[in-house]
Amino acid sequence: MNLPFGGEDILKVVSTPSIPNPKPGTPEHDNALARAKSSRSIGAMPWLPQDPTDEWAKELYERIEEAERTYTAPNLRYEEYIQGTATEPDEIATVKNEEIVDPYLFTAEHATWPINVKTNEYREAGPDAGTGGLAAVMAEDYGTALIMRGRQTSNVPSLAEHKIRPLISKELARSIGFMSVHGQFPGKFVHQSDRSEIHACIGLGIDPTEAMRDFARKVVLGARDIGLYAVISNDQPAYIQQRHSTRLKRKEDGTPKLSQLAAAKNPKMTTNYSREVLREMGRNIPSFQMELTNMLLLTTSEGVRKDKKSRIIGVALGYKLLEKVVQLTFQEIGPQTGVLI
Repeated sequence: MNLPFGGEDILKVVSTPSIPNPKPGTPEHDNALARAKSSRSIGAMPWLPQDPTDEWAKELYERIEEAERTYTAPNLRYEEYIQGTATEPDEIATVKNEEIVDPYLFTAEHATWPINVKTNEYREAGPDAGTGGLAAVMAEDYGTALIMRGRQTSNVPSLAEHKIRPLISKELARSIGFMSVHGQFPGKFVHQSDRSEIHACIGLGIDPTEAMRDFARKVVLGARDIGLYAVISNDQPAYIQQRHSTRLKRKEDGTPKLSQLAAAKNPKMTTNYSREVLREMGRNIPSFQMELTNMLLLTTSEGVRKDKKSRIIGVALGYKLLEKVVQLTFQEIGPQTGVLI
């Protein structure tokens, strides 16, 4: 599939030097305009499926929306993500398909609005709306999900004593893979020739094994197979384009801000915790953080404005990307062995 992003070799790590904002009338400016549109309209990506009446997409969208209402925001209003559906502080929903022999474990740790433990204020970036519903539906089909329902008192991924951790440990004993599902800022890209934003960033934690890196490369190629742009954030920094603009986000000194996942370097993050638990268990299964752009997530009415076609197809493709990861896991791991081949 010939896609207008990622360069000739999408697995090649490239440098991200300081670059100017693109000037009108140049190919770089045209590409930046296309990227900006791709962050909110499926119509900017004609290589993707475009028909929102397709049953596969409509059914997935409806299931994910129902799950989002059930576990996080009954009316899909932005302010609801503070209280969520919790009846007590830090309440966790467990969604599990008991019939799955080799379950995949998903977490949605920012499904509702977390608290910054340093400032005791709500996280500036807000909740990762849509991750709770997506994780729940993935669990219904492929395993187990742990979802923060609301009334959070901390930033879950970075709190070593959070009560989600024993639940993760318990599930990892029999899971065939672990994925911490998050949202990400829109507008990320690597090449000035990219005409689409990055759809997914993969964080592998500290010192991932070569087997884990190889698996992540297969995920990048698997995403490309369905028309989506993914990068391994441990290795590949990304520029960040300002929302509704062709300009880049920049530091005070004028150099571009670059994005790389915290899961790649913070020892407290859930990905690194899960890796340590698995190491103690003698298990070597895929364990990573997946950040998805707004196009692939169910967003609130106060969030990104998307037309009906973009909402339905985008959310369905978010599911398809995570499903692709599950399928790749089954190809790479012997059933019930817990060892990457």
